[in-house]
Amino acid sequence: MSKIHYYLTVFPTEALIASMLNPEQFGYYMTTSSKRGSHERLIFIELEHEFPGEFDWAWAHERCVPHKNGQAKHSVYLSVYRVLEHVPLSAMGDMHLTTPDGRTLSLSKAPFPSDSPGRSWYLYQELCPVQPLVVSSLSPTDFGEYVTNGNAKISFPALVYCNLKVIDLQDLEHTGNVGPMYDHNLGHLTECIKAVTERGKTTKTLDRTFSGSFRFQIIKDGIAVAGKEGKLWYQMPTEEELTARYYDWARSAMIL
Repeated sequence: MSKIHYYLTVFPTEALIASMLNPEQFGYYMTTSSKRGSHERLIFIELEHEFPGEFDWAWAHERCVPHKNGQAKHSVYLSVYRVLEHVPLSAMGDMHLTTPDGRTLSLSKAPFPSDSPGRSWYLYQELCPVQPLVVSSLSPTDFGEYVTNGNAKISFPALVYCNLKVIDLQDLEHTGNVGPMYDHNLGHLTECIKAVTERGKTTKTLDRTFSGSFRFQIIKDGIAVAGKEGKLWYQMPTEEELTARYYDWARSAMIL
């Protein structure tokens, strides 16, 4: 019997999908299928096992079977609404990043990065279930806990987010060629930074629509998943590792 894979897509849309395709095949299908015509970036997490709760696994086993011609079943949607919050972190395996032309990079779980000495603010792209761009005084380790522990005025049951590369705002005269970094609306960015570094705010929304311009090359060092039972970190390879081991993906992602 062919194996059923379960994929939690977290960007650009949230869904739980059963498939007979492996992660590389699934990423290629989802981003380049002529029926979809999407050609967009995709971030998804493979689940390691089924678990009790919200989802109809029996339906997946019934529907996720080969076609009459023997071709593998590409996708069976189990849910497209409030999925992330119902998936335990313990069931999450590798995360996969697929470029618009269907190349997939797999990220394994890793320890959270150490706090940056002297860093007073960070820029986060929230990816799922909401997608605003946020400036915060909290490090990647603390940010997820802050927005999911229920103590903040606005919180979430779970959140996927990443911190972004940002240009050096203390040297604005050289921002004409900033490379793969966030360089939009610098005046508003400066005001948001002041709100969290000088006026005591913990977070400040910078942009509610930037996710449409989100690119893998502006991720600083990884992607996090946070929930009430804990948090996970998926480490991005360094530029040296991308060059040596994942060159084709990095070229496709316009990092190299």
